Amino acid sequence: MIAVPSVNPAHCSDPDITGEWKMADLIEGLLRERGLVIERLHPIAEDRPAVIGRSKPPNPRTSLMVEMHLDTVGVADMTIDPFHAMVREGKLYGRGSCDMKGPAAAFLHALTPDRIEKLNDHGIELMVVATPDEETGTHGAAHLVEVGIRADMAIILEPTRCLPVIAHKGAFWYDIELRGRSGHGSQPASGVSTNAALAHFLPELLDIHRRLSEASPHPLLGVSTLNIGRIEGGQTYNIIPERTRLHLDRRVVPSEHAETFAEEIQQLIENLTQQGLLCGGTISLNQNTLPFSTPPDALLVQKLQRAITAVTHSPALPEGSSWVSDASPFGQVCGQTLVFGPGDISQAHTDNEYITLDQLSLGARMFAELLDHHLHTL
Repeated sequence: MIAVPSVNPAHCSDPDITGEWKMADLIEGLLRERGLVIERLHPIAEDRPAVIGRSKPPNPRTSLMVEMHLDTVGVADMTIDPFHAMVREGKLYGRGSCDMKGPAAAFLHALTPDRIEKLNDHGIELMVVATPDEETGTHGAAHLVEVGIRADMAIILEPTRCLPVIAHKGAFWYDIELRGRSGHGSQPASGVSTNAALAHFLPELLDIHRRLSEASPHPLLGVSTLNIGRIEGGQTYNIIPERTRLHLDRRVVPSEHAETFAEEIQQLIENLTQQGLLCGGTISLNQNTLPFSTPPDALLVQKLQRAITAVTHSPALPEGSSWVSDASPFGQVCGQTLVFGPGDISQAHTDNEYITLDQLSLGARMFAELLDHHLHTL
């Protein structure tokens, strides 16, 4: 898998290493070998396919999706050969080794034809989904949801250190534009400075964020966070700035009504306009990746916990995460959703990305245990 480049085109312009179609071909072949019925969709573009492999039990009573994303981030400035898997001191290096070809390999290693047959015998329809364009905002998964891809339960493969992640925050990116009136810098009263208005706008914005986040803490994720990623306004020394733009990144917990933030910021802009500190302004949502949360007592969570404990002889407490994944769109339509896989997210996207062989082995054993002993009573 590492030897097959699948860099997201947003991260690189080299056609030899970008796009997911080569990786899709590889995954399709592996799923065919296991006897799954294959379907190809093109949620992003013709050369960026999704692969869906389905078992066909005669009398299905429930369905389980296992989902992996096909794309990786870019390879610029990597200190290792990104597409040559190298093992050194118990670590396997290469782009995607951790995020998330390692978790995919661990699952596919455990997914033998006889295990698929046992699932069929128990009326469990298995759907293995390989999705493009996760790294730029889960767009591939969102498109698959739009065309009706879903299941009763879903396991999203990501590096979670072989622990069940049952909730993560959503990512909401906002564009704010403040409008004023230009004029000569020597006559401040002749214009309305959007940069000067920031002295009033920013404290109020931070207060709105704090109040909303503190009112809706999540037991695993804590509170929503805010990053003011960019402020841009004005032209030069002696011109009153008539336009200031801000980029905000809010990571929102499932227990908060995310739309309230934008509503209150728009009201703040209107208030400052009424006071003569602005001439208007807007807040718009550039991108939103929804949060997801599954109750810790959900049956799929309990089954995975038991599989983990059977392998490690230690309890496996559910966790939450601040990063986002394809659980965002699929978690909205699949009854029970969790994120799981070997590897540590701290090694994802790095210049020497790796996964430890111990984690790979552990993940494969846990998937085998789950398939052999714990899914049949879902």
